[in-house]
Amino acid sequence: MKLHIFNPEHDIALAYDNECITLPHAIQEFKMNLGYIPALWAKDGDCILVDDVPYAIKALSKVHRPHADVVFVGLDDIKNANFTTIEPWGWDVNISSTLIKSGIKVNGLDFKDLVRNSFLDKIKDLSNRKHTAEMLVYIRKGIEELTCGESFYADNFEYFLELAHKYNYIVIKAPWSSSGRGIRYITYSDISQSLSGWARNVIKRQGGLSIEPYYNRLKDFAMEFYSYGDGRIEYCGLSLFNTDSGTYTGNVIASENYKSEILSKYLSNELLALISQRIRNYLSPILKDFYCGPFGIDMMVVGTTDGFLLHPCVEINLRRTMGHVANSVRLSDDAPAELMHIVHDVNYVLRFESIEKTFVKVI
Repeated sequence: MKLHIFNPEHDIALAYDNECITLPHAIQEFKMNLGYIPALWAKDGDCILVDDVPYAIKALSKVHRPHADVVFVGLDDIKNANFTTIEPWGWDVNISSTLIKSGIKVNGLDFKDLVRNSFLDKIKDLSNRKHTAEMLVYIRKGIEELTCGESFYADNFEYFLELAHKYNYIVIKAPWSSSGRGIRYITYSDISQSLSGWARNVIKRQGGLSIEPYYNRLKDFAMEFYSYGDGRIEYCGLSLFNTDSGTYTGNVIASENYKSEILSKYLSNELLALISQRIRNYLSPILKDFYCGPFGIDMMVVGTTDGFLLHPCVEINLRRTMGHVANSVRLSDDAPAELMHIVHDVNYVLRFESIEKTFVKVI
C-alpha cells in the first residue's frame, strides 16, 4: 500500500530548509483544496494524506475524471502505520520531519531510520538553480546554432553587478523559490537601493543568485521524465504549459503527436529527441542510486531575428510537476485536446476545458 502526499509547498520548503515552516495563507488553501490530486495517478487501494478528509472526498467527487479508488487519511490516521512506499510531490526536510513525527513505517521499518540527511541535502542541492549552468553546457555542445541559454551563479554582490552591467537586461533568480516568486526581470539601470537590498539578502540567506541573460520567450514547455533509481531514466512526454509573470496557469492535455505538431512550428522533432537523450545521459549517473521518482526540465522557444532557438534547460524540477499530472489524466490519444488549469473562486479548483487546435498554437 502506497502513501501519496501532495505538498505543493515543496519549493518554499527547500528555500527555508526547516522542519517547521509557516506557509502563506494562499499556499495553505491551495494545498487543502487540491490535496486529493494524487488520486488522478494513484492505484486502487493507495492512501493519500490530506489536511481535511471530508473535504477531499467531496472535492474529488466534483472532478469528472477517471481516478483510483483511494483512501484519504489524516495525520492521526497514519500514526505508526505501515506502507510499502511513500511518494510525496517532492522530498524536503519539512515533509520528512512530518512523517518522522507520525511514527510511520515503510515495509515494517521505521521511516526515521530510512530517510537520510544526505538524501535530503542532495535533493536540495540538485534543485538549486545553479545546476542549470553546467547542464546547459553539456546539452548544447555541438548544437549551439540551434539552441541558446547561459546561466551564471553569483555568490557575491559584486559579481552580480558585473553580470548585470555586461548583459544589461537579465533575469535574476533566487536559488530556490516557488511559482515565479524570487524572480526579477531587470536592466542594469533598474538596480535601485531596494533591489540591491533584496539581492544581498538572497545571497546571504541562500548562498547566491542565478543570473541569466534575458531571452525573447515565445512559448513555455517542458520534458517530463521518470528516474528508476538504478540509472534508468524514462522519457514520459512533453508538457505544454502557460504562465503569467512566472506563475503556472495551465497545461495542454493532448497526445504526444498533437503536442509535437504544435512545437514543430518552431523546432524539429529530431532536435527534441536529441535533447531528451542528452538529458537522460547527463542525469543518469547523477540520479543513479539516489533518486527514484518523476522530474521535469522546463524549456522555452526563443524568438530571434533569424528564426527560433531552443533554450533546453530553464529549470530542473526534481519532483512531480503539473506536466506529469496533465499527461496522466489524458483520456486517450483520440480524445479532443483540453486545457487543464487551476482557478480560484471561493476555493482552488482543477478544471478541464476543451480547446481548439488553432487556439493552442498561440498559447
